[in-house]
Amino acid sequence: MKIAKTLLPLSITLSSILFAGQALAEQTQVRIAGKSGTTSVVETKKDSDLVSDSVSSKATKEPVDLNRTSSYASKQVTTNLKAELQLELDKSPAKTRSEMRAKKSELPEKSEKSMSSSMNHLYIYDASVYLSEDYDADGYYTKISVNFDVDAYYDEHYDVYAELFIRKNGESEWTHYYTTNVFSIYGDNTSDDYTVTTKLNSGFPPGRYEVLIDLFEYGYSGVVDTFTEYDDPDLGWLPLEDKTYESGNVSSDTWVSTVKTEIWTDNDNDGFYRDFTISFDVDTEQSSRDVYAVLYQRRPGFSWEYETETAVFTVVGANADDVISIDAEWQSGYPTDYYDFRIELIDANTGEILDDVSSEFSPLLEVPLEDAGRDTQSTVVNPPPSSTSYGSGGGSWSLLGVSLLGLFGWARRKRS
Repeated sequence: MKIAKTLLPLSITLSSILFAGQALAEQTQVRIAGKSGTTSVVETKKDSDLVSDSVSSKATKEPVDLNRTSSYASKQVTTNLKAELQLELDKSPAKTRSEMRAKKSELPEKSEKSMSSSMNHLYIYDASVYLSEDYDADGYYTKISVNFDVDAYYDEHYDVYAELFIRKNGESEWTHYYTTNVFSIYGDNTSDDYTVTTKLNSGFPPGRYEVLIDLFEYGYSGVVDTFTEYDDPDLGWLPLEDKTYESGNVSSDTWVSTVKTEIWTDNDNDGFYRDFTISFDVDTEQSSRDVYAVLYQRRPGFSWEYETETAVFTVVGANADDVISIDAEWQSGYPTDYYDFRIELIDANTGEILDDVSSEFSPLLEVPLEDAGRDTQSTVVNPPPSSTSYGSGGGSWSLLGVSLLGLFGWARRKRS
């Protein structure tokens, strides 16, 4: 922060600087969601394609320390997560393809490369689909992985992203189910393909489905290419169903219905936080049930690791004010990265696993975190408050300079 050439009172200057830094560090970020119809996890052959340069320089491949230290506290609160979620749903964007395409954007329609060529300079070269998880062996799968390769006519780097849509064969409208991160491709390189893996949770009765991919160049609003089963038969006639139709699944009358994640403190302002709160609402078809929850975390490329378990709480029917909340602060042993969380809901009397959720809830995915040892101020404010770090450079005064100026004036008055 620079101080203008106009001299400000010392008390105002120093206090405003300290207050601004504290306000920025304590800014809360909140994500809340109900259980989604589909849950998606992105995989790619190039991790650097998924994050910006500033983030990739912070994230490392070192594992979470086995001797990591953290503090957790659980409690039951009267927060109405369902009401908060409804407010978010009221502001949610359109989900159908026609509504999404009808949105107006201030971004330019095409890049200079596209406008200077008679054909689009980016295109989807190939796609493939892998189906898995058919526990009842009825020929319909609950998990679908769509892999696609984006190429360019020019041997240059491009930043792109894609929107994926699905519909049952015979239906007229596409339903949006995933938007990828921005990732980089180079020319017609075959090693920069992208995979979206999706678990179908609800809303997909057994049937044949087809997938559509809309490709975009990052920074431009127009669709660069559209890829469907007419371009590649692999994207059509997919035998799918959501997991509620899997007769091999054990259904539970008690489940997690809403999740909210809040991240609190980012002292070094790098976008990664040291403490957080995960709150979740549990509903049951019984009049009441005693439950507790086990929390796990994992980083990209690593396995789930146990973190903590809550105390035993009583949940009542579908009440909205019996939310279970977990407060956490990570002290050491947690590298800077985007963490996924998983919640196991367990019957306190029988030990039965009632629900096991993770990617069903977007607030549990890709939470930017690091431990307190890594969340340190890049510029430390130490007394005395006369450090020249508060100066503005050429033409401005440091706190020490202002003090010396006052002493110089006092000395001149003494001599006169």
